[in-house]
Amino acid sequence: MLFFSYEQYITYICVAAAVVFLIYLYSSLRKRIWLKAFGRLNLLGTFSKIPPAIRNVCKGGTVSLALCCLGLVLLEPKWQTTEEYYEKEGVEIVFVIDVSLSMLAEDVKPNRLQRAKIEIENLLKELENDYVGLVVFAGHAFAMLPYLTTDYDRIFLRILHMVNENYARFIPYGTNVGNALLIAISSFSKVEREKVLIFLTDGEERLEVRSQVDEAVKMLMERKDISVYLIGLGDPNEFSTIPKKDNHGRTIGVELDTEGDIIKTRPDPLLLKEIAKLTGGKYIHDATGKELKEIFLGVIEKHKKIIGVKKRNVVKDVSQHFLGGGLFFLMLFLLL
Repeated sequence: MLFFSYEQYITYICVAAAVVFLIYLYSSLRKRIWLKAFGRLNLLGTFSKIPPAIRNVCKGGTVSLALCCLGLVLLEPKWQTTEEYYEKEGVEIVFVIDVSLSMLAEDVKPNRLQRAKIEIENLLKELENDYVGLVVFAGHAFAMLPYLTTDYDRIFLRILHMVNENYARFIPYGTNVGNALLIAISSFSKVEREKVLIFLTDGEERLEVRSQVDEAVKMLMERKDISVYLIGLGDPNEFSTIPKKDNHGRTIGVELDTEGDIIKTRPDPLLLKEIAKLTGGKYIHDATGKELKEIFLGVIEKHKKIIGVKKRNVVKDVSQHFLGGGLFFLMLFLLL
């Protein structure tokens, strides 16, 4: 069904087009009367290109139709159809993001942390009725949301945008994978739904907190309802430095450790692969960050359950068709 956003102005467009048509016919008629004053039209036609009356009518019709089409474009024409779609059960998704200093390395553009945030935000555009939560970690883990939410724009994204480079530079140093897993497990609800844990890190963990990994793995092995996906970020083949920036975001050097040496980071997938193997989860590595969106979509789609078939109205903008029609009639007017 065709409709317009500003239907109240359709009459004015049609009247204007009709007026243009009548004015064109009137001017053509005046021209013929003026030429007739010089003599017989059939005689004048042999010496000059005087269009016949039917041609003037056609030219007037095409120019008025062109203006009508172009005018209707301004009224934002829409086409509404009904389509069937599969209604899918909502999934609980807890994102766990490593915000340690090593995540600011730029082997992934713009850096590991920002790429993870960008692709999570892109994924939210594809979600519907899914519950999301957020855990960040470095030396310690923090649940950024007290509960899972379906309000992506007003709640989740606002919290996600708070996790920036400045946040990563001032939290406790380290990468406590085990603590992050424990906090993420406790973030899920007790409702019977598909539960997905998406863990994003470069995998560089401090050995002194390794005992918490054992505790987390044991809990995940007991919780059969949580699907674990561990995603490694960064180039595992080369060491990368971490840019040091001033308050205006300008690079002023590289980050140094407490002894004054340059900090170099390289993803370590061994621990993550071990966790995935023990928990029945899956480890995926993305060296550039370009595959994150497809990884996310594949993971979520895998756990979506179809609960029924519904119908919905789909509205499409068809302004381009009216614009094309207007240009067609203008070309036809020039050719006549």
